[in-house]
Formats: sequence, structure tokens, C-alpha cells
Amino acid sequence: MKKRNKALSLVLFVVIMLTFSLSIFADGITPYYNNTVSTNTVFDIDENGEAIVTFICRGIRGTTTKIVVETKIERKSGASWVQVANASWTDQSTVYYCSGVHSIQLTQGGTYKATVTYTVSGSGGANDVIVDEIERTY
Repeated sequence: MKKRNKALSLVLFVVIMLTFSLSIFADGITPYYNNTVSTNTVFDIDENGEAIVTFICRGIRGTTTKIVVETKIERKSGASWVQVANASWTDQSTVYYCSGVHSIQLTQGGTYKATVTYTVSGSGGANDVIVDEIERTY
């Protein structure tokens, strides 16, 4: 009977350790932010060359105090990126939610990149700085 209890204890210990290890692994691959619940960025260029960037940032109610969203569109030129004229915007919110849509008519084909930088401040700790980069070809 004692051997059976020892074996059962060992099996339970292994199961608990595996469960604990898997939960740590899952937390390791899921980003954790101090003041942000989620961000979502969409960048598209339609058939007429209109570039549209849409973003949503959700902070934490009662924790997030400020959201600053900086958006820019660049065109690939050789091996580097060049800022598209008049394609830079800054949005701010002093509540826990911020969203926006920006568009610009592109004058030539090529590969474009939208970079959206979310800086989220609040009482949850250090500012969260989240950068989304999306490339599209027109």
C-alpha cells in the first residue's frame, strides 16, 4: 500500500509540475503589457493607390491614463525607406481607448510600409511601447 501511495504521489507531482511548466511556457509567449489590453493595426492600398491605415488601441479601464499613437507611411527606395510627404499623423487620448483612420493618395507604385507606434501610459507600470509595421505593394 505504501508503494502504491508513493507511486501515486510521484505521478501527481509530475502532473502538477507539467501543468505548472506549461502555464509558464504559455505566459512566456503571450506578450504582457502594463497598461494595454490590445492593439490592432490594418494597412491597405486600394487599386487606385489610396493608402489607408486603421488602428485601435485598448488600454485598461482605471489604469490607462494616456495613449499616443504615431502613424507614418514610407516608400521603399533601394535598400532604405523614405517618408511619404504628408503621411505622418499623431493621435492622443486621455481615456483608455483610442482609434483612428488615416489615408493618403499615393502618386507612384512600389512597396510601402506603415509604422504605427503605440505609447500607452498609466498606473500599471512603465509605459508600453508597441510598434506595428505592415508592408504592402501597389
